[in-house]
Amino acid sequence: MKNKKVVIIIIGILLFITLLSGCVQRSTYMISMRDGIKLATDVYLPGKNTQPHGAILMRTPYNKNLVFAFGLSWARTGWPIIIQDMRGRYASEGEDVVFQNCHTDGPDTLAWIANQTWSNGKVATWGPSAAGITQYYMAGANPPELACQFIQVATPNLHKHGIYQGGQFRYQLVYKWLENQGSLDVLPELLANENYSLEVWTNVSLEDNWQDINVPAVHIGGWYDCFCQGTIDGFMGYQYQGGPGAQGKSKLIMGPWTHGGANKVQQGDLIYPENSLNTFSNDLFWDMVNEYTMDQQGDFDEWPAVYYYVMGDVTDLNASGNEWRSADEWPPSYSESNWYLHENGILSTTYPTNYESLGYNYDPTDPVPTVGGQNLNQPAGPCDQTSVENRDDVLVFTSELLTEPYEATGPIKARLFVSSDCPDTDFTVKLTDVYPDGRSMLITDGILRMRNRNGFDHWEFMEPGEIYEIEVDLWSTSYIWNSGHKIRISISSSNYPRFLNNPNTDDPIADNTTYNIALNTIYLDNDHPSCIILPQIVKQKLSTKTNNIQYKDKSSSIINMLETRMEKLLQNSIESFDNKALESYLSFFSDL
Repeated sequence: MKNKKVVIIIIGILLFITLLSGCVQRSTYMISMRDGIKLATDVYLPGKNTQPHGAILMRTPYNKNLVFAFGLSWARTGWPIIIQDMRGRYASEGEDVVFQNCHTDGPDTLAWIANQTWSNGKVATWGPSAAGITQYYMAGANPPELACQFIQVATPNLHKHGIYQGGQFRYQLVYKWLENQGSLDVLPELLANENYSLEVWTNVSLEDNWQDINVPAVHIGGWYDCFCQGTIDGFMGYQYQGGPGAQGKSKLIMGPWTHGGANKVQQGDLIYPENSLNTFSNDLFWDMVNEYTMDQQGDFDEWPAVYYYVMGDVTDLNASGNEWRSADEWPPSYSESNWYLHENGILSTTYPTNYESLGYNYDPTDPVPTVGGQNLNQPAGPCDQTSVENRDDVLVFTSELLTEPYEATGPIKARLFVSSDCPDTDFTVKLTDVYPDGRSMLITDGILRMRNRNGFDHWEFMEPGEIYEIEVDLWSTSYIWNSGHKIRISISSSNYPRFLNNPNTDDPIADNTTYNIALNTIYLDNDHPSCIILPQIVKQKLSTKTNNIQYKDKSSSIINMLETRMEKLLQNSIESFDNKALESYLSFFSDL
């Protein structure tokens, strides 16, 4: 029976490939980079189109052969499609150095494409996750052949968003990803280069050269994506600090999604309405590439600059939220609302008057376990935190029942006054929605490694007992607490394995051998008003374009249909490929 199923699958794959291929010509080239290293590159050409045409490039570390259906299907729509194995990956030569050569290999590939007879010299780039990250670093080199970009769930700064969030090592994301890639040999170098100022990070950050970027781009992310803030920062860099070809020409889409969850209604423990699915980004993509690679005036400029999903109570059909909104800028206009921590566990907008503090012992050998959040390769999304909120090393502060809905849209920060009896430690903050049934559903969270409280390019250790004012970045969100719900924050010093557990010493991460128990204290008094700062929103007016695309039928797009078939094809043929590579790719393929 099993052999029969395999035969049926193989026949189905062959038939599907035959239908897709039609007159598409697929050729493989070894393209030379400036240092002589050659990268394996597949080119898919539509057979009937003999005129020079705009092209679409995808660079991937996940094996170009796994996305052959993408090349075939899009080439059949009339576009030359180029898919390349990144340096040191699969059929390409060179050493795998995890994005370090993207700023040169990308432009060299673009120049080769523009020099082909089938190219009109204008190239769009496309891809999610790692294939999105490589787009950012390519753009920083300002290659003249680059026309526009479609960047999904990625980051323009690997240190800040991907590897050392808040100064602490993102253990689960980085270790597991490198393990799946077969690239764990890179880990010692990453651990030995913690400080952002070190030269190893200059090729994987755009923050110092936004002005060199001169192309429009679409940036797509999710509130529970592991690169959530990276997507937002990428948009803001292009839109407000980019060169003349980028400023004012970028778009941002933020949904209620985890990494790879844009076409799923279930995120973490919650099921969102059908309107939460990504059913419209392909229309935006084609509007952009037709305009900027083919000089066909389209609707790209008519789309709102920002299109974001406001999350809300998923159990109440009449609750506010769970809807798409548009805005002319990010963040939308808001006012900062301080919610103060009080000694009795109350969270309120009332300024503290008593002189109080709360302490706890943080034992790095018994860290608070991760339960959901902005993760990769482990359960992600909005998960119930009650299982960890009752620990002795977690401080919980909860508001009174809300009498009306409360919306926060924009950046979330916690301003804390803290001390420790150790030279270094971490402080973590979680923001949750307490449902009437008692569930405490995670909205977002953050961490700060105390040695990095004044910057990620140097260390400053703590003096025992001294009080420090710090700011913990919880990234951004858009959320409405329903009436009858409560706002809650919880504070601790670990969230493992999402983040590496701080040993409470002054050792570098690479030299961690000793673990100390830290007595950490939060101050809640008139002189030290610890609080969480929520961006209370001024409701935005919806644009006509937003309302039209919000309810667009997913099946109306032939591209979506083809991509769905591609995904099924890849899933059915899993035994035919490298399992680790295929699983890595499928982890974000549904963002298409």
